[in-house]
Amino acid sequence: MIKQFINSIKFDEEKRILVSLKKPLESYLKDDNTRTMIKTSVKDIIGSDFEQLEIGKNVVRVTVKEGTEDKNLKLVETELVRNLKMAMDFMGNMNK
Repeated sequence: MIKQFINSIKFDEEKRILVSLKKPLESYLKDDNTRTMIKTSVKDIIGSDFEQLEIGKNVVRVTVKEGTEDKNLKLVETELVRNLKMAMDFMGNMNK
């Protein structure tokens, strides 16, 4: 399911977490409300390990404390899947 929306979730050369979105979702990253919501959500998910968030054209780049990268990559991936599933269920219920 995650592959419908996400190209990849991986590290860059500086061990930042990169979430690359599919082209149809790029326009959402331009919206200030969406950017604020993403930053708030990432901070809530990662907690005290959070250091910085950068949002590009189709990429969300998250910097976390050194030594916590692997744990937080898994956490981001798990939460993305969970939240996407909830959104899909919600949309499915709205269409009934």
